[in-house]
Order: sequence, then structure tokens, then C-alpha cells
Amino acid sequence: MIRLGLAHTSVIALLLGLMLFGPVGGAAAVDLQPTTIIYLPNIVKMLGGADGWNTPFIVQNVGAVPTDVTFEFYRFSDGGLARTRTVTALAPGTSVFDSPNHDEELAAEGQYSVVIKSFGSQIVAVVNEHQHEADPLRQEALSYDGLSSGSTKVFLPRVAAVALGWYCTVIAQNLGSSFAAVVADFRSFDGTKTAQLTRAIPPRGSKFIDPRFETALTAGTEYSVVMTSTQPIGVVVNCHAEGPRGSRSYSYDGVLASSEVTSFGPYVATNVSQRSRILVQNQGTTAAHPVMSLYPLGSSTHVTIDGPTALQPGAVWEYDASPAPGLEAERTVVVEGGQFALLVEILGTANAMAYTGNTEWATRLYLPNITKTLGGPTGWTTPFVLQSQGAFVATVRWYRMSDGVLVYTQKPVFGLLLRRGGYKIDPRSFPQLADNTQYAVVIESSAGGVGAVVLETNERGGDSAMAYEAMTPAPTAAFGTSNCTPSAAGAGSGVRCRMYGFTPGASPVMLTVQRTGSTTVNQTVTDEPIASDGSWNLTVNTANAGLTTVTVAAGGVTRTATFTTSAPTFSVQITQSTNGALVARTKPGSTCIAWAFLPNKTYSQADNLWLANSADASGVVRWDYPQDSVPGTGEQVVRCTFDAETHQDFRSYTLP
Repeated sequence: MIRLGLAHTSVIALLLGLMLFGPVGGAAAVDLQPTTIIYLPNIVKMLGGADGWNTPFIVQNVGAVPTDVTFEFYRFSDGGLARTRTVTALAPGTSVFDSPNHDEELAAEGQYSVVIKSFGSQIVAVVNEHQHEADPLRQEALSYDGLSSGSTKVFLPRVAAVALGWYCTVIAQNLGSSFAAVVADFRSFDGTKTAQLTRAIPPRGSKFIDPRFETALTAGTEYSVVMTSTQPIGVVVNCHAEGPRGSRSYSYDGVLASSEVTSFGPYVATNVSQRSRILVQNQGTTAAHPVMSLYPLGSSTHVTIDGPTALQPGAVWEYDASPAPGLEAERTVVVEGGQFALLVEILGTANAMAYTGNTEWATRLYLPNITKTLGGPTGWTTPFVLQSQGAFVATVRWYRMSDGVLVYTQKPVFGLLLRRGGYKIDPRSFPQLADNTQYAVVIESSAGGVGAVVLETNERGGDSAMAYEAMTPAPTAAFGTSNCTPSAAGAGSGVRCRMYGFTPGASPVMLTVQRTGSTTVNQTVTDEPIASDGSWNLTVNTANAGLTTVTVAAGGVTRTATFTTSAPTFSVQITQSTNGALVARTKPGSTCIAWAFLPNKTYSQADNLWLANSADASGVVRWDYPQDSVPGTGEQVVRCTFDAETHQDFRSYTLP
């Protein structure tokens, strides 16, 4: 890791009434450079009949100023543009809802790829896929994230070819500017069966692979898949199972190649009302040894499961969490030991959902669709699980979708002990949130970052469960162009830099970070090779105002990207540093943690020192703890966060 009671059709009608803002027109703002482009690989209207598949989607303005938004619908059949819709002046924090079933300009039984562009502010989008909405006992529900970036290597940990009652359809969308030649390499979980399928996809268009109709695939087999493309692509996988108690379905986004060697999953159900199967796919270029850790929600206690010692590139390690002794809890999961794609299934007797893990180390997340009893007491409610990936505190803000008003703020604290652990946050637990209401949630965290997954459920029967991953800000440049996101950031925040054009698997990686008015940092990284698509990622945290230049070199190739940082809004200054007492002054209301390095190069284990404290109205924060007995000179550190801005100070002190 490098980081510096209503039928669902009535609910749709309600959403259309609540969430449509701004004049609607028929022409796109084609002369402007989009602020954000979001891709939806699979959008349908009444596919399978009047009560067949429908895919309403929600687009949220996550910026600070109004934005115009265009929706472009491209036919699966020939890639042609079928429909353009424009919404003007979408206000900050508000959303627009699009229901293909209610769009007279789209053809019934139609299947489309969609490109969404914003002009003015960044946006995010989430797609809800439904079938049998008029019959709650037969309903099926799936959800996937709108895609803000793609890759020439995408990993699918599970594609079932009528196996265990399941089949999975793969939908790939071309995010590039010319035709994409796509090769899908299938490998059975046991490694005994392989197949290769190809697709040619026009720009912005989508093509699908349905295992039921591919003679090269063997029925009754579960495959992992690696998709390689001449253009960046995004992929969605829709999985379905028919059973005696009705149909179950889930959807997940394909995992883009990454150089990171730690993968996070915010939620695993182990012997609760549902069970989880965890699938770990090697997305690196060499064999790797995955090691999995499971952390109960709200606890630092964890168990570690050792995976295969030499998981081959593209292969999958399958772990069923349900029968494991001592795991009767809801948990988070962390997988280390290589570059891995992570898929977590959450399976009940009548419903199913799934999501993919992340490696982003993000300090800002977006959840565009959070609801509390939407449609009545048995309607949609969407708890989410927030996982620390190193952050010790987060700020969660709830914005009402109808008008973008901030209605509630909370600060989950992980401290030093709960990092990698998580909390489940249920809208029904907070009286500050109104029933039958829809919210957008923005999460900011301290350095280290957080991840989250949203669990969408209702109590009307059928397969009434779906999940989607929290979204990070869209990259500032398309695949292939080295960039840092955001290009301008506040001091003390995390900036994600993506570099392209290297030889896959190249190692070591030479890293240089040069900051205005600060010492240049040089680092040689030997345990994170270049990703399989030729990219390399890192998160940079900077405390000073000015220009930061990031340079990465590997295998004879050098790439550079820059970002600017504004002046910090607060600082941290240690005012007392003694053995057993530590005092600092910072911004009032900041949340702070502290630790002490002892002369023998270990950490102090004093319980009081590991607690997260808040600065008082004067900005003073204090820790008193039992003295350590190791003689010599140590170092104490205080790190404080307010919203997404993090700063720290350190002092040497004498022991005992």
C-alpha cells in the first residue's frame, strides 16, 4: 500500500415527482468539455415484457455549483444513438431520477448503454435493476455503480455457467474513442477448463456474453474471467438463480486492474440471517499468496485465514464464511499478499446481493441513494457499512435529495484500535432522519481513508435485496493519461494519483514526491509492481500549500503528474511532551489520536494513549497515561482531523 406498503411502481412514480429538477430538453451541450462522464453499461426498458426488467437510475450533483446533465442512450443492437435527454441547472446535492419504463422515446424491450455527462459540477450515478415490480413476492432487485473510469484489464471473480442454479451475464461497455477488440479469458475455479470469447464493441456501446448460449463454456461450471481490451472498458455482471422459493439475483461491477496490494470489503455476513462467500482473484502478473482477515463490526478482534500459497494469475480462491468456527458475526474483510480482485456474495434463502472490494484509500466517498422506509414501513431502507482503511475518524453528512439541504451530521470514530474494522449505520436508528425520505450521503475521513457498501432492502418479500459500493470522485483525466485527483485540493487531504504507460509487472518502482517549500521524498517500492494494465496508483497526503509533483519510474519508463494544494485551515502543535502526559493545541472540535514511539523502536501500549480525543472549545486536547519504563529518548505524535483535513505534530521526549 502506498499512501502518503406501496407497490414498487408507486414508489417510482413518487421518485419521479420528488426528484426531477430543472427544465428538460432534447439537445446535449456538445460544445463544452464535460466536467464528469459516467458510463452505464446496461439500461433496459420492459425487457421481458411489461413487468420485465427495468433499470431506473439516479444521478446526483456532488459539486458546489449547479450543473447541466445530459443522458445519451445507445442501442445494443447497432451502437446508434437512440435518445438524448438534458437536465439543466441541477442544484448541488440534489438528484435527477430517470426511469426508462416511463420514457416514451425509448422502445419497449429495448437495451441500451448510457453515457452521462455533466457540465459545471461533478456527478455520480447508481443503477437499480428490477423485475416483477408489480408482484412483490416475485420481485428481483440488483444494483450497480455508474462507471467513471475503465481499464484495458478488467477482472470478474465469478461468472456462473448454469452452476449451482446460477448463471451470470457479462455486459461490457467501451469507454474509449474507437472500436474495442475485447478478449474474455474464462478459467474454471478448479483450473481444468478454459475458454476464450471475443467481442467488438463500438465507442460508447455495450456487448454482452450470456453463458447459456456460448458453446465454448461448459454448463455446470463456475469461471473466473479476465477481460483484455484495446480500449478502456467497464463491465457489469448480472447473476440470476431460479429456485423453489423464487428467483434470486445480484449484480457487481468488474474490478479494474490495480497496483495496490491490499483489498478491502466493508461487509461479510457470517452465520447471521445471511451467509457470505468470498472470492479472491489474482489480478497480478505472477503467482501470489492471499491472506484474509475478518474483523467483527465494532471490534478489533479478528481471525486470519491463510489462502493458497501460489494462486495463479487470473485464478480464484473461494472461501465460504458460513461454517467457520467462531465467526458468528457481521464482519469486515481485508485481503493482503498480492494484487487481488475481491467479490463478496451475501446470500439468503430468498434473496442475494453482492459487491466488489476496493483499494482506493479514499478520504471522500459518495452514496447517492440512501433511503429510510421509502414507500412506507415495509419500503426500501438502506443501511450502509463504513470500514476504516486506516482512517481514525470520519464525518458523515446526510443531504435530503429533494432540496439538497444538510439535515444530519455524525462522526464515527475508529481510533487506532478499530482501523480496518467498521460500523453498520442504519437510517432507522436516527430520529433526525425522516421516514419515507431519500438522502444522499457524503463521507469524509482522516488520512488513511475509508470504504463503504450500501445494503438496500425492503420487507415485501421476494428477492428484496441489492447492494452497491460507495463512489469516489471521478478521475481528472481519461484512462492512459497520468493524473492526480483532485487536481486542486485542500491541505491535509488525500490526493489519488494514477500513472500509465508502464510494462505490466515491472518492479521495483521509483517514486519521487516534490512539494513546494518542502523536502523532496524519494522512495523505492519493491512490493507493489506495476499493475497488469500498465498503471500504478498511489495516494499522497500533503500538509503544505503549493504545487506537488509526483514522478514514478519503472522498467525504463517515467511518468509525472501534478496537483496544487491550498493553505491549511488549522495546525497541530504539541505543547507538553512528557512520559505519561501529552498535550496539544489545534482547531476546536477536531478529533485527534496520539501514539508514542519508545526508545526500543516499539509503540507504547498504554490504553489511555490509544483513545481518540476531541479538542475542547480552546483547541486543547490531552492524554494522560501510565508511564513507560523503557529508558532513553522516544517520540510522541499527535494527529488531528477536522472534516477531511488532517495535520500532525511530533516531539522528542525523555523516558523514564
